[in-house]
Amino acid sequence: PDLIQPEQVTSAEVGYRGKLDGFIVDFSAYYNSYKNFISQADVVSPLYGTVGDDDLSLSALDNDDVQKYNIYTNSEAKVNSYGASIGVSTKVFGNFDLSGSYTYAKLDFDKAKYPDFVTNFNTPEHKFKASFGNTDLFENFGFNISYRFSDDYYWENTFADGLIPEYHVVDAQINLRVPSFKSTFKAGATNLLGDEYFQAIGTGHIGSIFYLSWTINNL
Repeated sequence: PDLIQPEQVTSAEVGYRGKLDGFIVDFSAYYNSYKNFISQADVVSPLYGTVGDDDLSLSALDNDDVQKYNIYTNSEAKVNSYGASIGVSTKVFGNFDLSGSYTYAKLDFDKAKYPDFVTNFNTPEHKFKASFGNTDLFENFGFNISYRFSDDYYWENTFADGLIPEYHVVDAQINLRVPSFKSTFKAGATNLLGDEYFQAIGTGHIGSIFYLSWTINNL
């Protein structure tokens, strides 16, 4: 391959944040166009013969007498990426907090023309999060519960490739303030339902964490 060239990107972004009829809205969108996109390629080198000699090098390939390695190179594919995110929060039922956010991300290129193109994008196309709670449900007591979702996506890396399944996660927490002790007690859990998931090939599964805390503030 040719010597690698610097990657260039032309980017456009737009965003908005404001309050609309009791809703706080935070929105952003972007579009990126790449030139000389830096990607990775798998290379196979025969241990004998010369590539293209139609003789010894082919025998080396047939006998798996080769050296395999990975290189960085500029992709010939035309690559664009685009996405958007929106978050909305508001008060419901008086003083309950309700919020949600959605993120969309996409890397675009001609897969039919470049089937072996490795992007290492490693980003789910759709992600969603929602939370509901009340910091003062009754005197000195509050709670919050949240839900997280990520759809499946294909993970690519020099270490390994593979599909990351979609996951659904519920987190929850309650807290109690005790002013006489200048203390706040919290109890909660991440991944409350216990459905293990993972976010990268080769990493361990993520399980549940249950916790208790006692914070003392003497200020």
